[in-house]
Amino acid sequence: MIYGGFDPAFIDIDIQPLNSDNTSFIKELPSPGSHHINTKLDFQPGGNGFNLCRTLATLGREVTYVGPSSGFYEQLIQDNKIPVKVKAIKNAKVNYTTILNLMKGEVQFNTIQGKLSIENLSEEIIGYYRRSPLKSISNISLNPSSIEWVSSLLLSLEDDNILNSLKENRNPFDLLSACSGSSYDGIIFVDPSDISHVDRLGEFCQILEYLKIFDGEKYLSVNELEMKALGNHFSKTPKELADFLKLPIILHTSEIVSFYGREEIDLKTRKLEHKVKFVGAGDCFNGAFLDARFDACSLEDSLQYAIDAASHLISTGNYPTSLHISKRINS
Repeated sequence: MIYGGFDPAFIDIDIQPLNSDNTSFIKELPSPGSHHINTKLDFQPGGNGFNLCRTLATLGREVTYVGPSSGFYEQLIQDNKIPVKVKAIKNAKVNYTTILNLMKGEVQFNTIQGKLSIENLSEEIIGYYRRSPLKSISNISLNPSSIEWVSSLLLSLEDDNILNSLKENRNPFDLLSACSGSSYDGIIFVDPSDISHVDRLGEFCQILEYLKIFDGEKYLSVNELEMKALGNHFSKTPKELADFLKLPIILHTSEIVSFYGREEIDLKTRKLEHKVKFVGAGDCFNGAFLDARFDACSLEDSLQYAIDAASHLISTGNYPTSLHISKRINS
């Protein structure tokens, strides 16, 4: 069983303004006061962690989402026939995102009503994180208490009794700095989301450095904006940063996917004439990559599989199944 999520949840209000032929998104917004009649509106359960769970589930994995939930959120999961089980984190609220789709991509307007903090931790949550083959870290900028939350999750990999230390009012970020590290089963997968303007970028970068002491398979997945923010902070190129952090980096853009680690890989993305959905494409890419790595596919095959998965979502609006894309095993 894969347990994923462990980050803020969002109900996505997806606005799709189409051109007069209903064949493509509009290039730019109409002027204030005007009306646009060719608009589609959709509600979806979302959030980086949930979308990643959704991808793994549609590709055939048994997945349980661990995170904020609500009656409406779970009703959307049921209505959309998403094969994901839910373990709700108590007293954690679901947020809302309004997503405006345009021809070149989407713009997201997030309202943060709920967050995840150490008060939301329990022995049950820690147990899910420790025994899951996926140990995700995501949505750093959209969780005001993300530094403490992520520090606590990582500390739990070394000490499953971390709650006792936290009861002593000790800061988990400080505890992480003194952590001796340990080996773990599974994959630590870091998808920070847009960190270009996050106030706590420096502390997040320290967490990336602390990851050196944890011995196991791990990846940092970023887009161009996120890579630029990290590159500016560390004053390093992507290759230099991967070497410095001892952390393989996956850089995914609309045109190319690059891998920086013990080996370097560059793959072109697919040219898509018809684009239906942008939201969740990065999460879909990440989920498919992990699905392939869980089957011991090579890094290059896993990245190509991830490109195919994201392309399917963008061009059809639907998350892929194993019938839509294929991977080579142990290649």
